[in-house]
Amino acid sequence: EKVGAGQPRKATVQASHAIQQAKIALHPPPMPPVEAPKAKAATIPAHCGDGNCVHPETVATCFADCPGVTTQPMCGEEPHSDPQGNAVVDGRGHHVRNAAECCDACAAHAKKNPQRPCNSWVFCYMPHCWSADNGNTHLFGECWLKWQADPTHPLYGQRGKYTEEYRRRNRDKHLSGNYPEDKNSVEAMRPFNIVPGSRRNVSVPTHVSWSGGVMGVKVDLSVKWTTDADGTMRSSAGDVVVDYRPWESREQNLKRGVKSEQMK
Repeated sequence: EKVGAGQPRKATVQASHAIQQAKIALHPPPMPPVEAPKAKAATIPAHCGDGNCVHPETVATCFADCPGVTTQPMCGEEPHSDPQGNAVVDGRGHHVRNAAECCDACAAHAKKNPQRPCNSWVFCYMPHCWSADNGNTHLFGECWLKWQADPTHPLYGQRGKYTEEYRRRNRDKHLSGNYPEDKNSVEAMRPFNIVPGSRRNVSVPTHVSWSGGVMGVKVDLSVKWTTDADGTMRSSAGDVVVDYRPWESREQNLKRGVKSEQMK
């Protein structure tokens, strides 16, 4: 049984909506003419930055809020986040239609693999999801399934909004190199008219361009996060999490301020 699975038509509509949102992000529509405010509005207008992705907000017009949470609560989804973990399924060869299907895949993997079950997942909902590993090109539909040793202390690689210093330091990481030409990548790029082999041209977004979750974790979406230039994550509640670097020794990570539970 799939987590949060709906009727076939509902799943198709959700997938179509996800692709349409990604297309709008790649080619934003022209801004409509400004109209004079009405004396009485029928509904409260959307406010970009309030954490709620509501009409008429889209990924293109309000990336801070959209696409928002699109999965069931048990998926632990946090928009604009990249949960850590050892990859048990490489997303570059594992594409799904939306975040809900990625969560479903994680739950299904956990049932079949009790030794290292998937307990965290990451979904790419943009035509080209910007990432710090500029040697790879991550495309719409990528679904990474991961295993964390202690999901009661969930780990994240990046969260929320990038600071301006982070964006400045990493501005050219995806402004060079070419789009891949393998079969899976070509299929992922087709809906967005990205030409295989063409030059990449994606600048650093304002926020982490992935959505992910740690299964069963309750996320307080009222808490806002930023990711600093050195990878340190800071929350509006005062939490500070230093980025764990697996290529460094335990002593080096501890010296930088990484918590011991991040290195399990």
